Amino acid sequence: MARAPQTTQEIPFAGLAVNMTGPTVDGDIVDAGNGAMLVVNNGSGASINVTILNPSTQEGLAVGNRVVAVAAGATKHIPVTRQFKQPSDASVGPNQALVDYSAVASVTRAVIRNGAS
Repeated sequence: MARAPQTTQEIPFAGLAVNMTGPTVDGDIVDAGNGAMLVVNNGSGASINVTILNPSTQEGLAVGNRVVAVAAGATKHIPVTRQFKQPSDASVGPNQALVDYSAVASVTRAVIRNGAS
């Protein structure tokens, strides 16, 4: 199974009932920048890591990925900034970010952005 592209849910002035779904084992393709935020709920009994892959380099050296721990039973809102956008000529997720999960059982996620600005 390939990485799954996720639709960003825009938050209107009236609020949003976020639709959380389970990630695939191969990870996600999500919007980056412009206030995009990954919401991850870990319903499992152990902590997981969410990794946003960083395609950037500085002076020829790779810049590290963003790794965020989500404790068992916790929900985290993780900003997905534009620095995580894949190049426009990338074969997977051009101009979007790639996200990996250390485990997917009992985990749900969504991508949201404030659309009421």
